Amino acid sequence: MTAPATDPIFQPLRINGLTLKNRVVRSSMGGRVDYYDGSMSEARIAWERRFAKGGVSAIISSNVGIRTDGIAVPGYASIDDDRTIPSWRRLIDEVHRYDCRYIIQLHFSGRQRDLPRKEFVGIHPPSATDRPDLLYGLRCRRMTIPEIHDVVRAYAQAARRARAAGADGIEIVACNGYLLHQFLSSAINDRRDEYNGDLRTRARILLDVLAAVRAEVGRDFFVSMKLSGRDEHNAYMAPFVRRVGNTIDDTMQLSRWLAEAGLDAIHLSQGDSFPHPLVPAGLLPADDSRYSLAGLFYEGTRVPLTFFLMQFAVLRRIFEWNWGRRMPFKQRGRLLPEKIEGMNQGDAAKLKAASGLPVICVGGWQTASRIRAALEAGHCDVVSVARGLLANPDMVQRFGQGQDAPERPCTYCNKCLVNALLQPLACWEESRFANRDQMFEEAYRIYKEAAVGPASEQAGVGSRAI
Repeated sequence: MTAPATDPIFQPLRINGLTLKNRVVRSSMGGRVDYYDGSMSEARIAWERRFAKGGVSAIISSNVGIRTDGIAVPGYASIDDDRTIPSWRRLIDEVHRYDCRYIIQLHFSGRQRDLPRKEFVGIHPPSATDRPDLLYGLRCRRMTIPEIHDVVRAYAQAARRARAAGADGIEIVACNGYLLHQFLSSAINDRRDEYNGDLRTRARILLDVLAAVRAEVGRDFFVSMKLSGRDEHNAYMAPFVRRVGNTIDDTMQLSRWLAEAGLDAIHLSQGDSFPHPLVPAGLLPADDSRYSLAGLFYEGTRVPLTFFLMQFAVLRRIFEWNWGRRMPFKQRGRLLPEKIEGMNQGDAAKLKAASGLPVICVGGWQTASRIRAALEAGHCDVVSVARGLLANPDMVQRFGQGQDAPERPCTYCNKCLVNALLQPLACWEESRFANRDQMFEEAYRIYKEAAVGPASEQAGVGSRAI
């Protein structure tokens, strides 16, 4: 790296027991590269290696199931049993070879389940509510109080395993419509017990989880939580439904409680479901989406009709138009990339001021000057990147060499997102490649590395942009 010593992107940062060599981390993304039972594959190790080699200071894992009934999609490594510890340790040791930290993201899907494991087909997942979601109509059942206590204990045990495996920290998912967010959101939680009533009671399970985790891992282990800043756009695909949800003021108050309870950092996201026009912000590639809907066909009550309508090109264009039409990054159906990059930094600054905690901000980052500006303004302490690094795994190295933006940046087309249920997680925007064959070569690279071993340090994935 040849970055100036004063470049804010390359200033080290220490948060509790976690030391970051720069201010760019890879956000959670993973793809279905592991085995069906939640054990880890060689492809997972090859996948994480490519980003560690690319120069990020830390990798936040893909969502890691704390229990088998809370896995959103089979094919992701889990941490539901002590038998998983050795494989996580091996992965973390590999990432550490590149002076990169590894944070395990602890996850429980609740009703936000895309594909159930075979043993849970037809069994409604546990949730804060028994109402289906607005987008897919995903079914669920209201949890009992003893079931809530069991989930809290499962988070704590998963955190213990993460520390035993040598992880540099954990991140607790409480955003994007997953289980903890289902309790937190006033637009979702309709309980009539001690886990609903006002913001404090809706936040009770988050605070219980944090306390249980701290009891297992101690105070010197990095613990962050990923939150949705606001839910006001929760009914974006259901215009006749009015459920306001949490506001940024609610999340600011929550951040104060979490800071008092011993949280180390907040990772800011948006929206009450995944996917959502605010996360990942960008286009809805309806032509690709119609195939991925097949995987959700029997999970959601609204999916069969949507799947049928998506078979007609004119209706697919309507879906594309409706997706994000009320969001600030679209104007007359045209995407405004400059409105996407850094779109959450205003809310990040509010949470940082309210809580006093370091804030990791997601938001389409892929330009060094924009990242520097956000850091210099104090809007956030770290930026997290997913799609931008999927498109250019060596982006941070290029920033260090003085390049402001990738030559072939992410287009925010979201083809990676809508293909992820059935295809490898990869960039599927053909215009970014010299030809179609190169696109498939990059998509399958980690599988080849898993079979024959990584390329040399001189010719690895991290040494070239795609």
